[in-house]
Amino acid sequence: MERVQIAIEVGPVPAEARARLEAAGHAVHCHGDQWRVIVDARVIGQTSVRSQAHVIAHDLVHDFGLTALSSPPAIALRDPDGALDVAGTEVMLDGVRRSYDPDPLDQPGPHWWQRHMELGLGERKR
Repeated sequence: MERVQIAIEVGPVPAEARARLEAAGHAVHCHGDQWRVIVDARVIGQTSVRSQAHVIAHDLVHDFGLTALSSPPAIALRDPDGALDVAGTEVMLDGVRRSYDPDPLDQPGPHWWQRHMELGLGERKR
């Protein structure tokens, strides 16, 4: 992985900060009351991608005067260059589809009188 996209959840972004973010090459998305700043970054060295992303998110929040909704800032990572493992994805999606299929073995529920008999409330009348 050479590049990573980081989505950082922040509070409302003022117009001045939004203009500075866009001038720096970052994207700002607003959906209702949810604000996200999208940052493209290069992966450096052998340090874990998540730790690098947290450092970048912290620096971005500090440098642009943003309000983080949590501490540390909530982030989401995406590999823009990554190709999906098609076979693995198909297996996973097939498993998800099967989990929603109805049970193939029909197991009828007990009759009302069977429950009564279990509780010792008398025998079934014919």
